[in-house]
Formats: sequence, C-alpha cells, structure tokens
Amino acid sequence: MSDPPYDVEKDPYPLMSKWRQSERHNMIAALRDLIDEASRMAKSKRAPASERIRWTRLAGQLIWYKDAILRSMSLESMENEMFVIKKQVFEKKPEQKPPTGFMYPTFAEPAKRSET
Repeated sequence: MSDPPYDVEKDPYPLMSKWRQSERHNMIAALRDLIDEASRMAKSKRAPASERIRWTRLAGQLIWYKDAILRSMSLESMENEMFVIKKQVFEKKPEQKPPTGFMYPTFAEPAKRSET
C-alpha cells in the first residue's frame, strides 16, 4: 500500500476544505441548471396545469436546497474566521492560557480581505 502524501498526514483540513468547496461549486452549478429547467417547464404553455404545479413546486424545493448549501458555506467560513481570531487573542495575551479542550486551528489562515 502506498503512503499518503505528506501534506495529508500533516493536516487534512485544508485539503478537505478545498474538496468541499469544489463539490459545492459543482452542486450549485447543477442546481442552477435544474432550477432553470423546472422554471421553464412551469411556465410552458404545452404542459398541463397539474404538471406545471409540480414543476413549480420542484423549482421551489431546489431553490430552498441551493440556499441551504450557500448557508452552510457561510457558516464554515465564519468558523474559520473564529479560529483565526481566537488564535490572535491568545497570541496577544500569552499569560492567559486557552481553556481546557481548546485546540488551535491547524489550517492555513484565510486570505486577507481588501477593505473598500
């Protein structure tokens, strides 16, 4: 059996985060296509009224699911920022020990945002 790459042994969090981000991007792109198709079918004059109701309902469910994916992305980014802030606070006050059970983040700090 081959050994895993060194960076995976060291810290799997950034690798998992990148993979989740790319998978979410693919899911959102697929959902966008499905929402467009469902909306088109819901507005179609050729479809019977009962089918248009089903397509409208499906479009609404897909929009809700896409929103849930986007919300989970923002929660994950808030968690990353919280870890960075905690690390900065404990670095500024070295005499104050972190609480028991606190683990320093092992992932790279997010890129600096440009303030406009």
